[in-house]
Amino acid sequence: MNFVYGLIDESYKCAYGTDGAAGNSEAFENKDLSLVCAKNSFAAFQVCLKADEPFIVSTGGNPVFSPKGPYNIVRLECCIKDLPGANINMFPELYMEDDDGILKADILSAQEYIEVNPGMTQPVWVEITLPADMEAGTYTGQVNLYIHKMFQDEKRLNPLTFTLEVKDVTLPNPVEYKFYLDLWQHPSNISRKHEVRLWSDEHFDVLEKYIESLAALGQKAATVIISEIPWSGQFCTKTVNYPSDLFEYSMVKVIKDESGNYEYDYSSLKRYLDLCFKYGIDREIEVFGLFNIWVNEQEGYGGIAPDYPDAIRIRYYDKKDRTYKYMKSGEEIKEYIKALERYFIEESLIDRVRICADEPADMELFLKRLNLLKKTAPAFKYKAAINHYEFVETVSEIEDCVFSLNCVMKEPARLRDIRRETAGRLLYYVCCGPKVPNTFLASNLVESQFLGILAGILELDGFLRWNYTVWPENPRQRIRYKYPYWPAGDTNFVYPGNNGAPLLTLRYKNLKRGIEFYELIRLVIERGGNYETVKELIKKRLIKTDDLKDFLPERKKEAEEIFSVDYNDYREVYRLLLDECIL
Repeated sequence: MNFVYGLIDESYKCAYGTDGAAGNSEAFENKDLSLVCAKNSFAAFQVCLKADEPFIVSTGGNPVFSPKGPYNIVRLECCIKDLPGANINMFPELYMEDDDGILKADILSAQEYIEVNPGMTQPVWVEITLPADMEAGTYTGQVNLYIHKMFQDEKRLNPLTFTLEVKDVTLPNPVEYKFYLDLWQHPSNISRKHEVRLWSDEHFDVLEKYIESLAALGQKAATVIISEIPWSGQFCTKTVNYPSDLFEYSMVKVIKDESGNYEYDYSSLKRYLDLCFKYGIDREIEVFGLFNIWVNEQEGYGGIAPDYPDAIRIRYYDKKDRTYKYMKSGEEIKEYIKALERYFIEESLIDRVRICADEPADMELFLKRLNLLKKTAPAFKYKAAINHYEFVETVSEIEDCVFSLNCVMKEPARLRDIRRETAGRLLYYVCCGPKVPNTFLASNLVESQFLGILAGILELDGFLRWNYTVWPENPRQRIRYKYPYWPAGDTNFVYPGNNGAPLLTLRYKNLKRGIEFYELIRLVIERGGNYETVKELIKKRLIKTDDLKDFLPERKKEAEEIFSVDYNDYREVYRLLLDECIL
């Protein structure tokens, strides 16, 4: 067997499928790497392997045989001198097909081994967890490779080596991150993909693992749905070539008793919030389903109450005739909104609640709905994801503003003014656009890191994305959906695992690194560093344009024309920030 292997950095993405994407030759050039990291963080790299015949890569010590025959087994083992008990994990990576037909490495597999086809590059993610109490210094490590077939003794191959420089800087725990991360949650889709009943004990068991993975990123907001299908399933009924259920359902059960009075069961809502709070996701309760409901009148997904200016859909069980119905009057809907307000007040949660509007498009209707909500439930506060620039004029009407990157870059000089006008937090987001920077399957992985850095450069509080688990029907087989409107990967940062837990991705890991950049920027400021000087150094290394409007899609710039896509630049900025924290 002709066999090659090498080391490559954490932001390299293997590809396979065409002549230009099959070689990954740079992945085999390095037999040694140097890493730098803070304490209470992680160091990561990838081992890439390829052969001219099928083989199996194993990252564990269990025996492995292939049902296809007597394959060579290559076992990996990673160790660090002077850190014999180091927490090191290795994950074989799985490919997903992109919109262009090329396979891209994305998923970190929960299995300890994987079969590899001839000529295909097999990457393995290697991650070293660095505790807060470890000693700063330079450590040496290596990846040992062992090969055997069937009942042969293993033979040791030449090892791969690395050095790990741990700086005397300790990052905070994710729950303490200053970076305000808001990845929207879609619990109904999680129940479908894991085949558990909505809001059942089994559902909450699965949800806990997803919430834990969000907490590891420093997630700040708990997403709650309190009316039926507020996004109208993302208009999924229009996609006929890959039918996928994207409907999200309410956490609140409503019952109408025999006397005609409404009762509200908040048990699932409370249970979900308690679960989020358990993992430190407790800064915000973002409520969807009361404000700016998405409608598709042509296919029947419109409003139900003709005397209410929003398409809120409240389903209830009528005990009198034992049937389910929907509230059809504005007064009923307003009473429901008031009941929710009372509940959050009684639970001492009202200050954390934000009633959310997702991408409103009609200014007059937006203000009409907002004013009615304020009159109905005056204790509520509001938040909007804004992708129409004219809505910048409404920032004084709401507490928290989240602007699309396109809106931010349309008039970047106005950010300081908007900051003064905004009562609460100021974030930005990307979604199905812009093309760059983004977190698509086709995106360079450094873009996921750049998103955190950009928030720091623009002096924003953080970043939002809509897509943690908005999977199409069979995400492990096909993540492509709604192309070209939604590029592959737009819908998710993780995949549903067969073990009832999320499978993380390279994009997830690189987003986490980008958040660390932001934390380091904040540490520099807290320790008396000159923020403007640091910001200029970062911009000089990573920003390739003097005009931030070059980020606008209409400028039609490629990624490398507006920001660096060279991992070495990010590594050096990371080192620079660590050194600034020490000074």
